[in-house]
Amino acid sequence: MNAADYLQALVGVLGEPPTLHASPSAWQDLERELGFELPEDYKGIIDGYAPVRLNAHLYLLHPATRGWNLVRWVRETVDVWSDVEWDDELEGDPRPILGVDEIRFGVARGLTPLLGSDRGEIVFLAHGAQGAESSIFTERGDGEFHHYPVSFAEWLYRHLAGEDMTGPNSSVLYPGPVKFANLPMSSADPETEWSGPDRDSM
Repeated sequence: MNAADYLQALVGVLGEPPTLHASPSAWQDLERELGFELPEDYKGIIDGYAPVRLNAHLYLLHPATRGWNLVRWVRETVDVWSDVEWDDELEGDPRPILGVDEIRFGVARGLTPLLGSDRGEIVFLAHGAQGAESSIFTERGDGEFHHYPVSFAEWLYRHLAGEDMTGPNSSVLYPGPVKFANLPMSSADPETEWSGPDRDSM
């Protein structure tokens, strides 16, 4: 299946997207800051469901919301990761895949944070050599990168299906429907929870 097929499969797992905060101008501002366009499947998923927490640990942020803002989180994450000095010998070194000598963040030939979890995991978009398809790298706080040559939609679908998508022995399988929780915009806003469609298997 391609990214569009996985995007459609995700709708079957997550339910029809409410698409409450879709804003082309917010994406344009973020992409102008990054210097490249983000994948359409990623933007479609974020526009459809974010800001939300999935299965109690995975955070999808949106570029157009005041709270839980994707643009602010990307900037802060890029700044933190750009200050790290990376060893020449690095487990899962992304440099050969990216075709670069130096790991950079938030640039076209680098790693761009897409989402995080409360388990310390970061999911990065990776752009390789000119014309190469984007892929996914993950890191879970141990200094080791894991490469997944898939689209974001495929990565998320397989993650929700309980596959090891942030490294060995990293699966998080929640039986039954995917669990959602809204991300309150202020301390006065209540947190609400709901579930996606029933699923017998994925």
